[in-house]
Amino acid sequence: MENLVLVLVILTSISVILQMVFLVVAFFRVRRISTNVDRLYQTFEERTNPLLVELKETAGDTRELLKTLQASAENFRGISASVKSQVEKVNDAIEDASTRARNQIAKVDGVISDAVLRVEATTLIIQQSVLTPIREMSALIRGVSSGLQYLLGKKNRVNEVHQDEELFI
Repeated sequence: MENLVLVLVILTSISVILQMVFLVVAFFRVRRISTNVDRLYQTFEERTNPLLVELKETAGDTRELLKTLQASAENFRGISASVKSQVEKVNDAIEDASTRARNQIAKVDGVISDAVLRVEATTLIIQQSVLTPIREMSALIRGVSSGLQYLLGKKNRVNEVHQDEELFI
């Protein structure tokens, strides 16, 4: 049994030594992989850092641009609302002015129509009041003239009387 224990101790020692060799080899390989990963990380960082800086600058510029665009959009909304309000006021004023103009034109039309009717009535009154007595007076004068001509022995000149009448009218 002592031999068996010795063999087992030797086998255990060999297995521990083999394990140690494997662990040392694994350690060096992990160390080499770690060095490679560090190098790759540094290369990656060197290449991406400028991109990240540019990206941050672009993001800042983009934020400023968005703020400016937002302010411009708000200004545009305000201007649009103001223009719309002004256009509505102008439309209301135009409608009011056209309504007033229509009313004034209707009044002027009524006044002119009334004036025309009054002028026509006045003309008729003048014809009846003034011209009719003048015609009667003219007829009377012609009659007296014809009578005097007859009495004085002159012939009745109907043509002259007719011409005088045409000239008078």
